[in-house]
Parts: sequence; C-alpha cells; structure tokens
Amino acid sequence: MRGLSKIKALVLIVGTGASLAIIPLTPASAGTINNPLTVAGTVRCKFGSAESLKITGGGEAHGAAVGSSGNFSVFFANPQLPSPAIAEVRCDVGGTRTFRSTNFPLHRPVTGQTLVVNLVA
Repeated sequence: MRGLSKIKALVLIVGTGASLAIIPLTPASAGTINNPLTVAGTVRCKFGSAESLKITGGGEAHGAAVGSSGNFSVFFANPQLPSPAIAEVRCDVGGTRTFRSTNFPLHRPVTGQTLVVNLVA
C-alpha cells in the first residue's frame, strides 16, 4: 500500500506542476500600466459645426466638447497601442443634430504623450 500512495503523490505533484507551468506561457497584453495618451487637435464637420465627439480605440472610449474653433482634447488612461480608432462627431446642421464618424490610427507619438490629429467628419 505504501508504494501506491507514493505513486499517487508523484502523480499529484507532477499534475500540479504541469498545470502551473502552463500559466506563465500565456502571452502578456499589449498595453502597459500607467502609459497615458492624450489625443488633441481639431475637428470639423463637412456640413454644419462640430459640437462634441467620442473617440473609441485602444480598448477605451472617451468624449469631449469641441471648442468654437474646433479644438478638442481627449485623455486615454492606458490604451493598448497601436489600434484603429473611430471618432463619432456630433454636428449641428441648421439646429438639427447629426452624427458622423471618421477613422484614424491611434498610436504613440514619436515624442511626448500627445497625439495631434485633425479630423473631418
């Protein structure tokens, strides 16, 4: 009986070790912790005036009001980059709200933490 319990113990140890060995083999996510990015620039509508926008990309979505000259700034806390992004822009056309969208690449700029984009929706 003693030999049987040693075999069971060995199988248990080997089985547990094998399952723990698999865990570190999973790939890490592309994003890093505390790696913020600000997307800033201008946006204009082909028809009407831009009122606000929401940018979705890098696993996050954030909105902002658009200034009178079309300026905006959106802060991403920890985006996974590079990533495609979509900007949904609320345009005011003669008192009627319309929603237009445009795509752009979301990536880390060569220097700094602010990606400057000029969008037309």
